Amino acid sequence: MAEVREIASMGLAKRAEAGIKVRQPLASLKAKNARSLRGKKELLAIAAEEVNVKKIIFDSKLKTDFELDTRITAELREEGILRELVRGVQELRQKAGCEPKDKVVLMLEFPEELLAIIRRNEKKLLSEVNAKSAEYARSEKFTAELETKFEGLPAWFGLRKI
Repeated sequence: MAEVREIASMGLAKRAEAGIKVRQPLASLKAKNARSLRGKKELLAIAAEEVNVKKIIFDSKLKTDFELDTRITAELREEGILRELVRGVQELRQKAGCEPKDKVVLMLEFPEELLAIIRRNEKKLLSEVNAKSAEYARSEKFTAELETKFEGLPAWFGLRKI
């Protein structure tokens, strides 16, 4: 477990150096000296989840102890945007006094590029935030709202308890 903590700590430090938020998934973290974790899938899964990487690779030829793959593919970017949106909606649910069982209607006003991502992943998004449906326009009939920036672009979302 100490090695898991070390990998997580170093991975998070590499993320901070690169200026990449933890909610943004990355492809991999390479580790040079974590031999005792080889084959221990549960412990590797914990470390990968903590650092938010898809996999941890062991490479004894690394020049440093850890190397983080900071390339963000279109798929990883999309996953990060959705995670950020889910976090924002969960915050709104709390602000609206929603219980976990409460269904809501989600309202979204985002730039078209981001709306395309949201529409492609609508079913998953609605499931994760316990929403019955999504409306893609600003509305005055909301229980809670949030005006913010996503990917540096202005965005508004709200929700209405059902």
